[in-house]
Amino acid sequence: MEKVSFPFAIDHYKHEADCTRELVQVGPKRYVFPGVYKELASQYYNFELRPDDIFLLGFPRSGTTRCQEAIWLLNNNLDYDKAHSAVIDDRCPLLELEIQYSTLSVSENNLEDDLLEKAAPLRSLPKATSPRFIKSHMPPSLLPPSLLDTTKVVYLARDPRDVAVSFYNILKLKLFKDIDFEQYWNDFRNGEILLTPIFEHIKEAWEQRNHPNLFFLTYEGMTKDLPSTLRQMSEFFGKKYTDEQIRGLCEHLSFDNFKSNKSVNGEQTLLKTYGVINGANLFIRRGKIGGWEDYFSDELKRNAEQWMAENLAGTDLPFII
Repeated sequence: MEKVSFPFAIDHYKHEADCTRELVQVGPKRYVFPGVYKELASQYYNFELRPDDIFLLGFPRSGTTRCQEAIWLLNNNLDYDKAHSAVIDDRCPLLELEIQYSTLSVSENNLEDDLLEKAAPLRSLPKATSPRFIKSHMPPSLLPPSLLDTTKVVYLARDPRDVAVSFYNILKLKLFKDIDFEQYWNDFRNGEILLTPIFEHIKEAWEQRNHPNLFFLTYEGMTKDLPSTLRQMSEFFGKKYTDEQIRGLCEHLSFDNFKSNKSVNGEQTLLKTYGVINGANLFIRRGKIGGWEDYFSDELKRNAEQWMAENLAGTDLPFII
């Protein structure tokens, strides 16, 4: 594949709650990234794709871990034994893991030799056997331009208010330990938190929802009717499973089973190994639809409703204000 120049401007940016860390804003939509993104942007944009690659995209804390497991099992003949024997991050690595570790101040010097390769998907994925299962939290515009024409892509969206709460509970562990929720929410809403603005992220995929290689789904739809979602996803991948097999997969993906499954719940990930997260309960959390209301004062609820209405205007995105 011929490499092309990265087409977007990358500008320095300073966040008041994180003034010691270099941040940048990328492109016309001003996505926020850690400064190390400058060095890696072209590699992500020119990442060499394979026709049998399967990508999962979505903003962080949108429920992508459970969706990862579903995608991998549907494309591996529901091999539960193999799924239990290898952690999900090995079976479906995060493409931009180098950025994540830079953000969380975990350096390569702190990684043991046998874990170093896992922490650098840009090095390991070109050597991986096919088919490759790859997750990314980056918006589609910052990934290879031929992504949809070359690979199968699943995009998972979730109510941005629930995402904001779940993301807050992860970020405050390592980055914003002293930031209160109201300040954080204002920054999230204004596109000043990592990977925001979230609505631009979601809208990029929504605008491509009719592309035959894109399967767009929501966390809410997946949670309310998991069997139907799995059947639709199976059809998207050209797979056929019986009703009994779908019921078995639903049981495997049930929230209670997921929280106790060490191959997916964060207990065996590099994030746990190096103290970024402190157990499955913080990584998986509750998975509740509408849990954001427990965090929002009446004033913040009105603020959030207005923000949702402004961003949903002119779209038919399936979120309830």
